Amino acid sequence: MFFLATAALAAGACQESIQYADVVYFTGTENSPVTSMYVDGPSSMGITVTSSAKLSSEMIVDVEVNGAAVYAYNAAHGTAYKMLPEGSYKLSSSNLKIEAGKNVSLPVNFEILSMDDFEEGVAYCAPLTITGTSNGMKVLEASRTTYVLISQIITTKGLETRGNNYVSFPSITNNAMYHNMTACTMEIRVYMNSFYSESSNPGIASVMGVEENFLLRFGDISCKKNQLQYAGRGASVTSKSQFNTKQWYHLAVVDDGTNLVLYVDGEIEGQVASSGKAAIDLAWDYMDGFHIGFSERGRLMDGIVSEARVWNRALNAIELENNQCYVDPKSEGLIGYWRLDGLDENGKFVDMTGNGNHGTPNRAPAWSGDIKCPVID
Repeated sequence: MFFLATAALAAGACQESIQYADVVYFTGTENSPVTSMYVDGPSSMGITVTSSAKLSSEMIVDVEVNGAAVYAYNAAHGTAYKMLPEGSYKLSSSNLKIEAGKNVSLPVNFEILSMDDFEEGVAYCAPLTITGTSNGMKVLEASRTTYVLISQIITTKGLETRGNNYVSFPSITNNAMYHNMTACTMEIRVYMNSFYSESSNPGIASVMGVEENFLLRFGDISCKKNQLQYAGRGASVTSKSQFNTKQWYHLAVVDDGTNLVLYVDGEIEGQVASSGKAAIDLAWDYMDGFHIGFSERGRLMDGIVSEARVWNRALNAIELENNQCYVDPKSEGLIGYWRLDGLDENGKFVDMTGNGNHGTPNRAPAWSGDIKCPVID
């Protein structure tokens, strides 16, 4: 329950008197003003407001869609949300009624009417703000605005990596763009069908990168076969978590030149100091260079891969969480982007950045069925 409190010192008295006033706020914003909404077509969600006490008489709470608040949210959180396209949404009513004897309003619907004008992969935000109350009840300022964060559910396919089916990138070898990098982010979505047995040695399933320099992999003699590990440049970081088969994960390793951090689904899984280490060199031709699903003449993985990317800057946790399903190929610092959902007319996995570093399948690709991103439990 929320209250506004003011303290007054009674004349001639030594004790403070606390006066309380009831307030109204968006329901569910007690801990966070953010609500997530995942859409792949017309959708709706109910919105209510709550007063901190049951009312003796009916109250109307006025709300509005406040597009200008998107900019303030982005500035405060380092995000890049866009306001929904005009005409793509509707609030069924701007007046929410809390009936006498109750403290939660009747719901109104926030609706996505059409996704025709949505940009692919863009994350949208629709702020709703309380603008007034019919009886003058004050608004809890921290919960005056709720931010509905709208994520598009993307349907795509992934590359099956079982059966010696991996991807090589010969044009990355000795490529100056990938050489002597002072910062790097490498990310990919992965679904594992199986892990090597505990008795296999070393039991490594290489996911992405260059052996001995900048590599993401599952398993090693130093960890469980279903643990994620970064290895290279004389350092390693192992995930605190163990992974399941038949489940999608977003994996990332981020090195800003001072610290190297391992992320899973936008959450930190481990980190190590990288200051003083050799420069990141994804152009190194050691053990056949940069690959997806392969390293050191083997160490194959049995799974599905999608949305592989390389950046020449360190992404933050918010960026990693928001960009799992798609990013703008023209994004700052993005130097390699392979969706891995099909081949071009030359039989290559296209580098979406336009840098021309296309991937070559080791054999005729096998594709997963339709996969949705993000995965909603």
